[in-house]
Amino acid sequence: MSMTVVDAPQTPLETSHAPVYVETIRRLYFKGANAQLSRIISRLLPGDIVLVLNASDDMEEATDLFNLITDSKQAGEVLKALSEDFQTHIITTCALERAVPILESLPPDTRSQIISHLSPEVGTTLMNALGQETQKEVQNLLQYLPDTAGNLMTSQFFAIQESATAREALEALRGLPYHEFVFYVYVLDDANRLTGVSSLRKLLLSPGDRQVQDIMERQLHTVNVDTPQEEAAKLVTQHDLMAIPVLNDQGMLRGIITVDDLIHVIQDADTESMMKAVGVDSEHKLSIISQAITSVARNRLPWLAAPFLGGLSAAWILGMFEDTMAQVIQLSFFMPMIFGMAGNVGSQTAVVAVRGLATGVITVNDYFALLFKETKTGLLIGCFYGICLSAYALVVFKSSILAFVVGISILSNITYAGVIASSLPLLLQKMGHDPAIGGGPYVLTTVDVLGVINYLVIASLVYGL
Repeated sequence: MSMTVVDAPQTPLETSHAPVYVETIRRLYFKGANAQLSRIISRLLPGDIVLVLNASDDMEEATDLFNLITDSKQAGEVLKALSEDFQTHIITTCALERAVPILESLPPDTRSQIISHLSPEVGTTLMNALGQETQKEVQNLLQYLPDTAGNLMTSQFFAIQESATAREALEALRGLPYHEFVFYVYVLDDANRLTGVSSLRKLLLSPGDRQVQDIMERQLHTVNVDTPQEEAAKLVTQHDLMAIPVLNDQGMLRGIITVDDLIHVIQDADTESMMKAVGVDSEHKLSIISQAITSVARNRLPWLAAPFLGGLSAAWILGMFEDTMAQVIQLSFFMPMIFGMAGNVGSQTAVVAVRGLATGVITVNDYFALLFKETKTGLLIGCFYGICLSAYALVVFKSSILAFVVGISILSNITYAGVIASSLPLLLQKMGHDPAIGGGPYVLTTVDVLGVINYLVIASLVYGL
């Protein structure tokens, strides 16, 4: 029997790149072609619609485009992937008869998070319009504090008593309604405490009369309902889990957190760390394009105070060594090179330290080990560039004293830059502050100011000025 495979003709929408159809949809929107827009949007995947909405200049435009989605399930998938600001605005401005079926289509954890961000009036109205079972799910999740595992977990999981057989577990699984996640089968004792877990694959391959307690893994990775979400994300990434169970203080299984929900936690944490590292307000989540210029400037001005004051300090220090600079004018030629290299090394080291603390690879207890390693690394890098810079000064300026000064200066500046950049994030962590703050302006400012002092003191001592 022969079989012929025929490639279906693709429409322009299917072959075009995302930016093309995004602009096409936006042009149709401004022309008011809602009927055509609705047909196009209905053919898009939820992720493509999210791309369109995120490209909008303001929330009103995004809301209008969202309202063109006719299918409640598709609208729920789109809403789930949007930012908190968009979710709140869309649901707040949405008609009640439209908002309810969209919320009903969402997983319990996503639904409760959206409702928790609404105003009390809107939230109460929506809660009263939801079904009783849905209301109960939302209330159970809203009892936990924001940013905790309990607030992020879903109650859609499959659990069975440990005395059940593999056959009974599979039969129970087949009789269940839709569940968000059944890759893992959680095993409970008679008191409904979690005692083990089995993969669905292992359950399928086991003899039907074998008890679940003989199949399950007893070594579990779990979190408490009050565990911070970022700690749960670290556990999932460290142990390559698809989901992690959430227990209460009595060891009873209250829900699970799936990896797709934790991906958003990881992304938000990484974004927050990156923004803090460069001194940008991490609380403001609107697109930089849609923010007012005054708002952007107001958020950034306080963070730039440290480098500004550091620059004034460096200028004052340079004034103190005015005679040294005047007598050996060649010293000024190498200042950008020496300070710039030290700043770059400090930035690299700070990124390593902050990222290591965020992922759990580095802890405060590893301070001396990290310090020793970065000191050796700084000495090695500093020696290499110190020799290169000394050779350049010797060849170009024919001065062995200048070559010695610039070589020793770049060696010492690079070395202490690594020490400072690795120490500051760990010190902030020890003090209970976000270590990401130590990866930005503060490290660079400290390295620059100390670099000026170090360079000019060495020059003054060597030249006897």
